[in-house]
Amino acid sequence: MSSELNKIVGRVKQVQVKIQKVMKDQDWLEEARKYAEKQGNGLRKLFTSDSAKVEAFLERQKKELARIQKRIPGEVKKYRSLLQAQSKELEKILGNVMAGTQAKAARSKSRPKAKASSKAPAAKRKKKANVI
Repeated sequence: MSSELNKIVGRVKQVQVKIQKVMKDQDWLEEARKYAEKQGNGLRKLFTSDSAKVEAFLERQKKELARIQKRIPGEVKKYRSLLQAQSKELEKILGNVMAGTQAKAARSKSRPKAKASSKAPAAKRKKKANVI
């Protein structure tokens, strides 16, 4: 019976050693889990603070965009009126130029052409004053 007892005690000791190893391994795993939790909490804090900053930034940009969108119709109206005024001014200038060229053409047609031999020498010609 003592040999059986010794076998049982030997098995119990082996199981006890295995249990102690598992317990030590669990301590290591527990430490790793705790470390990971700490790191995770730190990351969560960073993410929540960063996400709050991102949300605040997006809200500011949304408000700025809404303000700009409200100004767009007024700006379009202002530029449209400016462009219309400029086009009217250009049409007026173009009309003046066209009238001036037509008047020149009419005057040149009504003048008789001078003969080449009747040209006065350059020294005897009168200089015209520049009229602005």
